[in-house]
Amino acid sequence: MGKRNHQPSSYTVCSNTYALLPYIDGNRSWTRVIEDRSEFVVEESVYKTVSSSCSFYRGSLESATLYSQKAVRVKHKPPIIIGEYYGNPLLFFPTHSPKNKESVWLNFDAVELVESDDSGKGSIVYLSNGVTVPLDVSPIALRNQHSFAGSLRRYFKNAQQVHQHQMVYLTKRRYPPRRQHPLD
Repeated sequence: MGKRNHQPSSYTVCSNTYALLPYIDGNRSWTRVIEDRSEFVVEESVYKTVSSSCSFYRGSLESATLYSQKAVRVKHKPPIIIGEYYGNPLLFFPTHSPKNKESVWLNFDAVELVESDDSGKGSIVYLSNGVTVPLDVSPIALRNQHSFAGSLRRYFKNAQQVHQHQMVYLTKRRYPPRRQHPLD
């Protein structure tokens, strides 16, 4: 991780965000951000970063969680759509419960491969920018999380298509000419 003299006090997730990892500095829990071409530390917790990013995109972590639970029927650690970026969902999934200080959030689109580590108990996550992230989470659990996130993407894209078809139908629909009232 490259050194920086100044750490930002907040961060908004975007399409360049690949992973959000907890970074402990003394008693404070900050966020290590891995982007497509850089890494840095933000002076707020991972939970706060995810929550404020949802707010930035005009939503909330709670509503994103409810949407996901309805879509993929996963109650524990559901993936979420943090926001929509030019019609594409910013899809992230947690490694633990979202409020857990150890929870890492991974961008669905940035995960290339999940393998077992040498112990067989943890995982190594390969991101599409060449960065590897070792995690103390089973590879089976991570693959399941990634799969649920893929299901959420399909649900979102299907809903998007239905909405577009409805809009086309409404704009093409012809209404009969308006009748004049007999007293006009």
